[in-house]
Amino acid sequence: MNWYDLRKKTREEELQLARAIREQQYGAVSDLYESFATFMQLYRDVNASDSYPKNKQERLAFLQRATKAESHVDALILRISCEFADEESETLEKYLGHMRQAVQLWRERILDKKCLPFTDSHQHDYARFKETFAGVAAFMVHRLHHGLTPPKMRMKEASQLLVNTFSNKYEIMPYEPVQDHEKWINDFVEAWKAKNACKTHP
Repeated sequence: MNWYDLRKKTREEELQLARAIREQQYGAVSDLYESFATFMQLYRDVNASDSYPKNKQERLAFLQRATKAESHVDALILRISCEFADEESETLEKYLGHMRQAVQLWRERILDKKCLPFTDSHQHDYARFKETFAGVAAFMVHRLHHGLTPPKMRMKEASQLLVNTFSNKYEIMPYEPVQDHEKWINDFVEAWKAKNACKTHP
């Protein structure tokens, strides 16, 4: 095999490896979407049940599902840290840290025999849950679409990202929503009042 053929073969192998890594990364994004769906389904099942929390068997089944789903997120955080960490992972860490705190709410509320406190789409805990999942997914997709070659494995950065994500600081640090949900609610209430005032006084 001459130098040209050797170089061509090496390039083909590099492309195959890059393609395999990229497929794995897209798989992580799909896994994140599925995890979001799992929590949404559990939320609807818990809050729609007429026998929860009095039915102990049902409550324990919900708790088992919540614990399993939360553990899956933990594994996802490890995977994302290994596959997407770089020197500038501060934004990703913030979203992962708050996402981890957000999903704990399911298990904690079920343990306390309570329904989930999502009174509307702009409720703080619900907003944090949705925004952090969306933020992590958007970060991953952006990285995939704007990187021609998969990033190299960065052991130091991945380790730091994982440790920082699981730090208690995100339990203490308040979450700052992307959208001003309080303003949205106030505007909605004012619009609702104005609409009903028009109906009362034609």
